[in-house]
Amino acid sequence: MYIEDETRQIIEMECEDYFLGFGDLSNVKDPTIKRYRTLFKEYPTAISIGITIPFFNEGSINPKIYNQTNCQLKTITTKICDLLEDEGYKSLSFPKSKQTQETFLSLHVIAAKNANLGKIEKNGLLTTPEVGSGVNWGTVLTDVPIKISGM
Repeated sequence: MYIEDETRQIIEMECEDYFLGFGDLSNVKDPTIKRYRTLFKEYPTAISIGITIPFFNEGSINPKIYNQTNCQLKTITTKICDLLEDEGYKSLSFPKSKQTQETFLSLHVIAAKNANLGKIEKNGLLTTPEVGSGVNWGTVLTDVPIKISGM
């Protein structure tokens, strides 16, 4: 419970409207995960963080707001990694950015789905019941056991 509570505090310092979930990637049957099997053996748990994009309209995203949420995700995932490492766990941050490869964009979707935060639509986007696809996702990979999160 401690890791989840501390993670929420980190997120809430950066934004108010967010999603947070923990998922085990070690048994996911997805080509992206299989391609990086060695990485996910070392970091089997994904912490998925989603920031709701303000003023989101389906099909149109304000680039300035999207870039702002990217910066928030970078800050959040870095601080979560610091927390995990201070607690003796390994961590690896995968925030989204303009330079992020498509493979890692799909990792965010896979991690969020695996954390039960939404479902993947035919277009490859993850939609949540609350705000649809108006969420920008970041991911932290770690070796923290999911049990610690209270899940």
